[in-house]
Amino acid sequence: MKTIHLTLIMACASLLATAQSFSELNNNKGDNAFISNWIHPVVRFTSVAPKYTESYNGFTVNVSFHKNDYEKFSWRYDFENPTLGDLIFLLFNIQEMDGRKTEQAFGSGFLGWHQTYFNVVATDRLLVAPGLSFGDYIFASKREDDSKGARILDPAGYFLHVGPAVKASYVITSSMWVDAFATYDIGFQVGKPSAEYKAIKGYPNPGFLNIGGKIHHAKLRMFGGVRLTQLLDSGENEDGGTRLDVSVGYMMGNR
Repeated sequence: MKTIHLTLIMACASLLATAQSFSELNNNKGDNAFISNWIHPVVRFTSVAPKYTESYNGFTVNVSFHKNDYEKFSWRYDFENPTLGDLIFLLFNIQEMDGRKTEQAFGSGFLGWHQTYFNVVATDRLLVAPGLSFGDYIFASKREDDSKGARILDPAGYFLHVGPAVKASYVITSSMWVDAFATYDIGFQVGKPSAEYKAIKGYPNPGFLNIGGKIHHAKLRMFGGVRLTQLLDSGENEDGGTRLDVSVGYMMGNR
């Protein structure tokens, strides 16, 4: 047992000893992958788990865009619109989805999901950046409403959102770094669902909590990530839903 512990300690020490800095995270072309590779196409597995309706999941593809900088007091920016991937998933599963009496839509609209960050801590291996999250959500649950059949209940519709965000990045080896992020988005309804919608006047605005992380390999220009999005409903309908996105992607571009 002591030998195993010693081996693990030495392995960890060796791993940390080889860790360099953000400025040395070069890809296979000699460019800095942290800064240069700003286009990230992905293959994704998405799973939506509603509180009151049937869950669904499947594979799709999408792309995200990123502006990174490792200097102190510099700006960083992330953008993704999951609508493209959601539409591709729907095209391949439209017959199955059409046969359901209850369902939940949980994604983005035209604007997508934006986060802008400002580095307040910047060392060779660690960045901590608070910021702002903004964009839009589409959320609606069509569920059984007593004896009236399936209805769309609040919170539902097209929501613009804004809220605080924070992101941390850490270099773990000479070729790898990790990101972790969290946002809390406050939604404001600006569009209503179809005629099946049963509105409640003065219904409180929902919140959307996002947490996730990614691990990147600069030399391979590959990354893997996970993002969990949770609806927070403080109203009387007590709705809920969780969207899980698990992605594997490739870092492209040369900024």
